[in-house]
Amino acid sequence: MQSLDIISINVWNILISLLNLLLIYLIIKKFLFKRVQNVMNERQSQVEKIYSDADESRNTANQMKQEYEQHLADARQEADAMIKNATQAAQRKSDEIVAEANNQASHVKQKAEAEIEQQKKQMLKDVRNEISGLAVDIASKVVEREISQKDYDGFVDEFIQNVGEQP
Repeated sequence: MQSLDIISINVWNILISLLNLLLIYLIIKKFLFKRVQNVMNERQSQVEKIYSDADESRNTANQMKQEYEQHLADARQEADAMIKNATQAAQRKSDEIVAEANNQASHVKQKAEAEIEQQKKQMLKDVRNEISGLAVDIASKVVEREISQKDYDGFVDEFIQNVGEQP
């Protein structure tokens, strides 16, 4: 029967154990739970503060990133506008230079044409004078008489017209 004593249930032992447990619980609750609870609350508030600071930092970083991207986009637009303006100014300057060169070339061409025309008229006048002098000399020797200036001018004009018609 000894083996039954080991397995048996002693009510007094259970009650004393429960009373000890209750007493330890009350002592721990009185002295330890409030302190542990305060430490836990402080830790919780620190963790929440860390998370709120991190969120605030993330929001600030996102805002700064958006501002940076906006500034970058503005700078790109400004650079594009500057390049466009410079290209347009260069094109206008190029057009002005080409137009001025064309005007100068046209003026030089007109001047050269006028000079050529003047030289042509002078050459024709010189040729007329020379031909008329030769014609008068030839005519005077052939006819052996003096030809009047009127006859002379008529011969010259007729000669020049005939020269211009023949190839």
